[in-house]
Amino acid sequence: MFVGIDFGTTNSAVAVADDHGVRLVPLAGAPVWRTVLYFEPGGGLSAGAPAIARYIETGGEGRLVQSIKSHLASSTFTKTSIFGRRWALDDMIAAYLRQVRAAAPFDLGNRCVIGRPVRYWGAETDDDDARAVGRMREALAKAGFDEAIFEHEPVGAAARYAATLDHDELIVVADFGGGTTDFTVIRVGPGRNEVLATGGLGVSGDAFDARVIDAVVAPALGRGTRYEVEFSGATPVPAWLFGHLRRWHLLSFLKEDSTQRLLARIARGALEPVKIERLVRVVDEDLGLPLHHAVEGAKVALSRASETHVALDALDLDLPVGRDEFEAWIADDLAAIDRTLEDTLARAGVTVVDRVFATGGSSLVPAVRARLAARFGESKLHGGEELTSVAWGLAACARQRFGTS
Repeated sequence: MFVGIDFGTTNSAVAVADDHGVRLVPLAGAPVWRTVLYFEPGGGLSAGAPAIARYIETGGEGRLVQSIKSHLASSTFTKTSIFGRRWALDDMIAAYLRQVRAAAPFDLGNRCVIGRPVRYWGAETDDDDARAVGRMREALAKAGFDEAIFEHEPVGAAARYAATLDHDELIVVADFGGGTTDFTVIRVGPGRNEVLATGGLGVSGDAFDARVIDAVVAPALGRGTRYEVEFSGATPVPAWLFGHLRRWHLLSFLKEDSTQRLLARIARGALEPVKIERLVRVVDEDLGLPLHHAVEGAKVALSRASETHVALDALDLDLPVGRDEFEAWIADDLAAIDRTLEDTLARAGVTVVDRVFATGGSSLVPAVRARLAARFGESKLHGGEELTSVAWGLAACARQRFGTS
């Protein structure tokens, strides 16, 4: 049995390949798990779907940590304190992977092919990227995967697409994940897998969500307001609080003691107290998950409708959002994605391809699809299995890589 793991910024999935073919591994009955950990004051720890269930059951009294993958390249993030225990990043990821093991209906063994972005989110140098790989390898070893091969995530998606072919094709794989967008120009077909070029950048679904938070949610939670400081008069509420609010992997760390003391001072002197009360509640009640679910839900709704709302009952928020507005907010992100795609094609020496295989949840955003259609033609776009194709393909890659060993 050969294992492929797609450890994603937002969602994770596992697949295996054996004599019966390739299949997804149900994790406690689910094909995809949210990449989250839930720490409880008494020491309980859960991951994925069970973590979200426990978060709801306990009323959010613990601490929910999301998008831990986004910290991998960081030189500044080493450890954090959660209920009196210091957690290193690789230990948190190892804890998540151990929970994945426990949720699988059979033993996953000690070796795997694991996906990686072309460049990890936040990696500005090769050393940053190497740091991310090293931390991930440490986490895998701690979770019992002693032998791990890293493969680019779009190569995994290409393997999934290639399994449907009876002939060779020159394709672009466009993988729009939670934290990164990756491209691979590759020739695929029965027995063929020839990578011509890869490219990627740290802009994708989470960045789109952040634009919605900046434009719609943050002003309703006090961004741009002021508070009274003794002997100093009115001062702006610090902008960095809202920088953390807009990113999953930073939001949970607003619950640090020092930040909560700052929020208490701001609340005492707030000139617009209703808005600041909402911000304090997001942190105190650990409402990051429902907040981002509401934003993500609005983004998904805009794939089908021209208007929707960011609705969060816990904060009595019902904020209108239009597709035209949303597409204007993400225009710079889409332009950056276009530049990376064109650079990848240029390095591959390719202008025309047979097919574009788009995967990842953000490939469903109409503006994303429209850009691909404008560049390659609507008839060449192919999609499907947006959240699981990478895991499936990684398992197929694992069979090729480990099959003779």
